[in-house]
Amino acid sequence: MKQISKLALLAVASMAACAGAIGQQPAIKANIPFDFTVGDNQMPAGEYTITSPLTHVVQFRSADLAKTVTIVSTQSFHTSDSGSILVFDRYGNQYFLHRVLCPSLASLNLDVPQGSAAKRARSRALEARLPHEQETLVAAR
Repeated sequence: MKQISKLALLAVASMAACAGAIGQQPAIKANIPFDFTVGDNQMPAGEYTITSPLTHVVQFRSADLAKTVTIVSTQSFHTSDSGSILVFDRYGNQYFLHRVLCPSLASLNLDVPQGSAAKRARSRALEARLPHEQETLVAAR
């Protein structure tokens, strides 16, 4: 019985340690002045905290904690010499997150895969012969 109590206490202590580590994970903040899409998730304009809680995972959390999106990404081989930036693809008036670059945190140099909404918007832009795949940069801190 004592062995089970020790294991339960160890499990609770481990979870508390993980929660503390998660609360202190490296992050960048960005004020995004337009509505945008991450994967297939619509996000309103506003201030966001961007973290990578696990390898190849990016999480966007709104400042008011009303909206959180976590998606799988890939390591980016692009770099930024001008500080942390978010790269969006723009099709018409829609913005889709494409890349997160942070020169001080290699874990936050991530490419975000195109969701189905971005693919549809790109196809419509090509069909309509609209200027397409314009990159928009947003500075982050």
